[in-house]
This record gives sequence, C-alpha cells and structure tokens, in this order.
Amino acid sequence: MASNLWAYFKERFPVINMALFAILFLTVHAVATWFSSVAGPSAFGWKEVLGIVATISFFYRLRVFDEIKDYDLDAINHPQRVLQSGRVSIKQLVTLAIVGAVLEFAWAWMMGIPTFVCWALAVGYSLLMRYEFFVSEYLKKRLVLYAITHMLIMPLVILWIWSAYVQNYGISTTFLMLAMLSLLGGFSFEIARKIHAQEAERELVDSYSKSMGYVVAIVSVLVILLLGIAVQSYLLWMLQARLWPFVLLGVLYLATLSLYLFSIRRPQEKTLKMAEVFVSLFMLVSYLSIIVEVYFR
Repeated sequence: MASNLWAYFKERFPVINMALFAILFLTVHAVATWFSSVAGPSAFGWKEVLGIVATISFFYRLRVFDEIKDYDLDAINHPQRVLQSGRVSIKQLVTLAIVGAVLEFAWAWMMGIPTFVCWALAVGYSLLMRYEFFVSEYLKKRLVLYAITHMLIMPLVILWIWSAYVQNYGISTTFLMLAMLSLLGGFSFEIARKIHAQEAERELVDSYSKSMGYVVAIVSVLVILLLGIAVQSYLLWMLQARLWPFVLLGVLYLATLSLYLFSIRRPQEKTLKMAEVFVSLFMLVSYLSIIVEVYFR
C-alpha cells in the first residue's frame, strides 16, 4: 500500500509541488512578520513547520477533490494512472485528506480565532469548488470562467496564513499585493500548462488553446506575467529590495517572451512545454526573491 501511495504522489502530487506550497507559506510568513513587527521577521519554530504541513495538506485535498470530480473522464484519457489502474483507491486518498484536515484545524485553532475563521472560509470555498458551485455543466463549457472561479482560492489561502501573523486580520496593501501575486502566478501557470500545438490537442481534454484560440492564450499568459511583474516590483520596492530580483524577473520574462513568440511562428509542443517551465520558474522566483530579501540580507 505504501509503495502505491508513493507512486500516486510522484505522479499526481510530487515533492516539487509540496515544496512550492511550503515556499508559499514561507513567503506569506516572511512578508506578514516583516510588516507587522518593528524588529523584522519573527523567529521560525515548530508552529511554522506545522503551518507548512497544514498548507501542503490543504492543496493535497484540492487535488483529491479534482480526482473525485474527474475520475470517470481520467479513466478514459489516462487509464494507466495509479488511481485509475486501481493501485490506490479514492477511499485511501480521502482518508489521508481527512487526517490532513484535522491537522489544519489544529494549527488554525492554535494560531487564534481570526486564523480559524479564515481557514473555515477557505475550506468553505474549496467545498464550493468541489461541487463546481452547483453549476458544473455551465462552468465546464466556459474554461476561462472555470479557471477564475477556482483560482480565487489562492487569496483565501494567503489570508489564512496571513491572519496567523497579523493581528485582527490586518488587511492591508501588502496583503493585497501578496494575494494578487498568488492569483496572477497561479492563473498564468494554469493557462500555460493547457496550451498545446494543434497536433497535440485531444478531443476529450480541454485546453485554453482550443477555448480561447492558440495565439490569444499565449498573449494572455504574457499579459498576466507582465501584470505579475508590476505587482512583484511594487512588493519588492515596499521591502526595500536590492536590484537583483528585478533583473532576474526581467530576464525570465524576456526568455519566456522569446519562447512564446517562437511558438506563435512555429507551434511545437516541445517549445510550449519549455515555456511552461519558464512560467513555473517565474512563479517560484517571485516567491523565493521575497524570502531571500527578508531573511538573507
């Protein structure tokens, strides 16, 4: 059983995803404690480790929700997957998700009533996502609207973590910049991973290149990334950051722009996948640059 579960995690919720969610927690923790304490960022202890595990657990549960929703379709399109081939069951995945939810509850309660309330809001919204806001057929025909409604979970997760380190919820411009950064980063990656060259499109698999049009989907990613640069730059300026993160983000954007421009002229799945990697790197560097500027200067 353990080997099959590990195979499932490697396939559908790999360690690199867990690391990204841990970095998300660390980013919010760094910014929240930096702006809420005259002494700078607070010490990192066992509560923060528990918070990281709780954050990973939350996103794992979202993955399980998707597995439940998409099981029948994935059985047709991806019968070789660990879940669809019967090596693990939905029941096993749900059991782990329940254990994680108990841990999230404990951490949220431990960090105070505002944190618990924000966690409950995030959980409530995730349950609406699970049932696709009770308008499943309507949303499935509108992929962009579907993505927007699901990406709105990101600001709620940011608020949950933020409220643990800023008294009385503490909604501020800084929080709004963090929330917007997470929203833009997540949305750009969501579109980028579902852009395909025409020969790679599959009849039963949705993509933004089909629903929006190939060129429009690519331009959308580039515009969203540009908005992300603006938000990130403002946040870094508020942190009195050094020059290097601005330069690095600029170089990454130019590299991504070049790949997508080449892809418009010569659509190739290999190039699009490379551009997707650069979009994910862009999101990762956005978070890591904040952590480095807060803790390592």
